[in-house]
Amino acid sequence: MRWRHLRTPEREEIITLHINEPGATEPSQPSLKVLLLEDRDDFRRVLGEHLRFLGHQVTSVNNGVKGVHEIIKAPFDLIICDMMMPQMGGEMFYVAVSRVRPAARQRFIFFTGHKNNALLEAFFRRVDATVLYKPFSLAALEWGMGEVLRKLR
Repeated sequence: MRWRHLRTPEREEIITLHINEPGATEPSQPSLKVLLLEDRDDFRRVLGEHLRFLGHQVTSVNNGVKGVHEIIKAPFDLIICDMMMPQMGGEMFYVAVSRVRPAARQRFIFFTGHKNNALLEAFFRRVDATVLYKPFSLAALEWGMGEVLRKLR
């Protein structure tokens, strides 16, 4: 296995992708229909590319309002949602999704850069959320996906 380092254009952050060598086996997760909500274009692009590499169908949006429109159109197997976005943040998006598609409540992975925010922590406890704190690795994202899938069994 080799590593690919990407620098995001807006900041001096490094995101590391695990790239399979030619001839290596592909990841063996079931293909999921994923809704990805992230307002930063570079971060959304990297996460989306990784999810597609894993074989998932990805719909990406940059805010919760657009996410609600996508949820109304069709259900998703997994929803990966930033908490701090313009127009509609993660908590309000979760409330809207809960009304439109109640079964989707258990399909969320939330992520945030605000680890010690008491209001966010209370929300995460209340909804029994799977949460990733920025910066997180792509392996952590895959772990979070596994956690959500285990909750659904």
